[in-house]
Amino acid sequence: MLQYWIWLAERQKLGAAAKIALLEHFGSPEAVFLADAYELSRVECIKESMLESLLDKNLSAAEKILRTCDDKRITVMTYGDASYPERLRYIDSPPIVLYCDGNLPAIDRAPAIAMVGKRSASAYGLQQARRLGYQLSRSGFIVVSGAASGIDTQSLIGALTGDKPVIAVLGNGTDVVYPKENKRLYEDIRARGCLISEYPPGTRPLGEHFPVRNRLISGLSLGVIVVEADLRSGAMITARRALEQGRDVFAVPGNVGVDTMRGNLQLLKDGAMLVEDCMDVVSVYAGQYPWLADEYKPGSFEGGQPLKTAEESAAPQKSIDKPKTTNYINIDEILPTLKPDEAAIVRFLSGGVVLTDELIDGLQMPAAKVLSTVTMLEIRKIVQRLTGNRISLAQQEQNG
Repeated sequence: MLQYWIWLAERQKLGAAAKIALLEHFGSPEAVFLADAYELSRVECIKESMLESLLDKNLSAAEKILRTCDDKRITVMTYGDASYPERLRYIDSPPIVLYCDGNLPAIDRAPAIAMVGKRSASAYGLQQARRLGYQLSRSGFIVVSGAASGIDTQSLIGALTGDKPVIAVLGNGTDVVYPKENKRLYEDIRARGCLISEYPPGTRPLGEHFPVRNRLISGLSLGVIVVEADLRSGAMITARRALEQGRDVFAVPGNVGVDTMRGNLQLLKDGAMLVEDCMDVVSVYAGQYPWLADEYKPGSFEGGQPLKTAEESAAPQKSIDKPKTTNYINIDEILPTLKPDEAAIVRFLSGGVVLTDELIDGLQMPAAKVLSTVTMLEIRKIVQRLTGNRISLAQQEQNG
């Protein structure tokens, strides 16, 4: 069966959304493989330009990939597996095959936070990445990053020093070390975490792969910390992906006028949560994961810098998520003005605050559709996004 999953994953000119549509229509990758041109063309999103690839019924390439995975002890995880991360199922264009090298942590039951930033980072950025990676790991987070040079590397090294598993999401095969100087880091991640890629073994690190893989970095995580980024960077792409997926966005503050920090400052202006140390992140998710930071006492982090307490971290900060009122809007007045999809979301939220994933799962609508509709409702001040990947009805101002 795995050869059919790999065969479908490797079809050219088909995006992940088209592959998911084929699976939903035919029920299995084997059924897609056996379908003829007429049957394939009946799937709404399949264009004539895609048929040539789908009508190539040669399994030899897929079988070769399977043999390589077996030889190198790389696990093939499919969209149909129970172990497939639920957080990824509901993103726009989820990969139908993942190649995993190492031990994948229990990602759906544990808090995971992504850390991203520049490859050619400043000494300040590198220091902050390593420090925060260590702090987050020791607090109980799984750190997710991209294993590129610079911020990614230092974030993962810091997290590994904190003695918790990490996840590195690659834009190349898990057996291809990139950059070459990270060979030891790859070995450490295999031993104490997992290398993940949607690209099969042997795939080179092509430039176009990295913007695509960014959706997986944010998709696996509760939120994304931008450690150091200029305005046009892969880290900013990941931050945008995170917002599209309903994830939280955090940013490390930096000096005004420094080009490599312009992205961070823009994110903070736009309402990203400021991160000075890990307690700024812990305080957001402590309601969902109350055991976070139990291992720590103030002053126990490297460098002798004391942590803020949870009470100190809960002090007011700039965030577009902080409501100033307490009464929810009257949905009986709003519903007649809404489209069916909008009304379904508002009715679901009438029960109270829900996690983004719960909203998507409960509505049984495509994740992209739910998130785009939520955005429109948010603009109209009918719903609001809260920290911790939560959504609720908006709140109305009180008189007096």
